[in-house]
Amino acid sequence: MLRRVNFAEARNERRVIHGSKNSKMIRSVVTCAKILLFLLNLWVLSIVLVVVLGKWQIFETRGMSQPYDTSHLIVMRELKEDGDRKLTGPSATKSNPPPPEISNVAVKQKVDKGLHFAPSLTEEEDRINTMRHWCQKLRPNLPTADLIPSVKLQQILVDDKHKLLYCQIPGVAQNDWRKILVFLSGAAKVKSHLDISVSDVHSKYSKQLKRLSDFSAPERKKRIDKYYKISFVRDPLERLYSSYDNKFKAKWSTYFHLSFGKKIIQKYRKKPSKASLQKGNDVTFREFVQYVIDADDNEEHLNEHWEQFYKQCHPCLIPYDFVGKYESLNKDIDHVLKAIKVRGNIKGSLVASNYTYPKQTLTAAYKTVPLNNLHKLWKMYYPDYNLYSYPFPSLLKQLIKTKDYTDY
Repeated sequence: MLRRVNFAEARNERRVIHGSKNSKMIRSVVTCAKILLFLLNLWVLSIVLVVVLGKWQIFETRGMSQPYDTSHLIVMRELKEDGDRKLTGPSATKSNPPPPEISNVAVKQKVDKGLHFAPSLTEEEDRINTMRHWCQKLRPNLPTADLIPSVKLQQILVDDKHKLLYCQIPGVAQNDWRKILVFLSGAAKVKSHLDISVSDVHSKYSKQLKRLSDFSAPERKKRIDKYYKISFVRDPLERLYSSYDNKFKAKWSTYFHLSFGKKIIQKYRKKPSKASLQKGNDVTFREFVQYVIDADDNEEHLNEHWEQFYKQCHPCLIPYDFVGKYESLNKDIDHVLKAIKVRGNIKGSLVASNYTYPKQTLTAAYKTVPLNNLHKLWKMYYPDYNLYSYPFPSLLKQLIKTKDYTDY
């Protein structure tokens, strides 16, 4: 009997011990769960704080060291925001200006620096402010200068003597600026920069004009950070017609006739003549526009003469100090020369010509373009109009409202 009692006591004791172990295990699991829950809450809270403070874009997928420029996303983001924007809509009548608070900040900075108080920004300041506003909105995280690939900097010329970076765009006084830079370098022994021929500036003196892409990454960064950076632009639709006029209508432009004209005629013209296919020298403006639109839609590399400004100068990667316009060319070139303290070195006229096309010429050319392609042209060049403070082109408004306009 005594033995049975001992056995029972032993079993009870084992049960107590086993229960105690289970209880301790449960308490340990609960404690671990509480700790994990606390850490999870802490992690979520930290993410919320970081996102709210704007230090981390949770939906940003491209790394800052990505070896190519994604500034083409400006097109996609802007069009996505605007949706199927009607060309005649009220919001399309004017480029979007920066919000008032940006201008107020700029004016306040003037006052803080002891400068003369101005109730509004100058036109030059407004151009830069507009550009920086849109770049900040569209690409809030920008790579540092040393991470910009050299291939994206081939259009930027370097003047080390005067600490100047100039993004050259064909059709926007490019030759005039190249002449000025060669003349300032002292390489051409002439009285005036206008005495330098266009052929010489692209051949004989081409080595005098270094490109930013020629330098190492640290040297590129140093120049981007410290030099005076400029670009010159022109109404995109007028520049597009200018490219056509000089490269396809001009009888002497055999390179473009053979390299582009023949292909364009073969692809877009029904029953072309044998002479047209051989020479490529009678491309119509309508055919040219169709070629440009198709190339852009297919993400082909566009020739620099009709490629968008932002794809050549990358205003959302390079912090430009000044943007000049073809429409105010002499005044804006004068501004730059004074800024780099060489205005006294240039005598006489600054440019050989500042020709702009009559409204009737542009209207007659764009009237041959189908309406759906006018819409596509607007979408294609809209970022340039917006970034560089150009209003919605009156040319498009006029053509769309014209009663006898035909969508072929």
